Amino acid sequence: STSVSGDLMNQGLIGKPDGMAAQITGLLGSSGVPTRRIVTSLTAHRATSKVLTLPKVKPKYLDEAVRRKAKQEMPLPMQETYLSWQVIGSQDGQLQIYAFAVPRAIIDRQVETLKAAKLKPRAMDLKPLALARAVNDPNCIVVNLEDQSLGVVLVANGAPEIMRSVPQTTEDASPADRVEKLSQELNRTIQFYEEAHRGSPLPPETVIYATGLLLESEEIRQLLARRTSYPVELPRPPMQLPEDFPVAAFSANLGLAMKSF
Repeated sequence: STSVSGDLMNQGLIGKPDGMAAQITGLLGSSGVPTRRIVTSLTAHRATSKVLTLPKVKPKYLDEAVRRKAKQEMPLPMQETYLSWQVIGSQDGQLQIYAFAVPRAIIDRQVETLKAAKLKPRAMDLKPLALARAVNDPNCIVVNLEDQSLGVVLVANGAPEIMRSVPQTTEDASPADRVEKLSQELNRTIQFYEEAHRGSPLPPETVIYATGLLLESEEIRQLLARRTSYPVELPRPPMQLPEDFPVAAFSANLGLAMKSF
């Protein structure tokens, strides 16, 4: 983990690809990390996701049908975003499609940065998707608290149904202030979900998984636990890890390592 100044990244957008590339190159060089099998994550700031329902169509027409449906139901302008999607199931003769859209500028700047750092990643993934994969729970909430961002991911039936990502600009904010802001986003996420699923509230045993560098601290996790009625736990990734491994701080990394190709 390393800090990034505001002139290098702002609101999830890399401002100076060459400067960021120099930091990445220095970090990898000092840690001795091999660079042949890199998987990199993208911020979810201004990204949006949705489960789309479509009638079954021939495979050759599916991409066009998904894009048409996404244009109708997702708020980002399609000409300014990259859209990715995957079939996650079928029911009553209809397909369930998980789709997410990311602003082109965010991806293009990251690709430019990686090229400047002479890196060729095997894949790119949204950070919330990596976090959801790391916690390995089909129905849960994942919260993330870092020095420069906070996020909430609500996972339902194995798919991240709601993703919230908020940049943090007040670097001198106290832990209590940061947790208060995170809990506000958490409550908004739960409220939004329950309004969209009237009659099916979140079960009280729904686990909130604490991820991110700042939530590695048990004291800060307890601050969050006192602001919610749901249990707050550390993730339990499905892999062998050292007993003292900082799982909260490196949850996104673990989720990227678990990504299938």
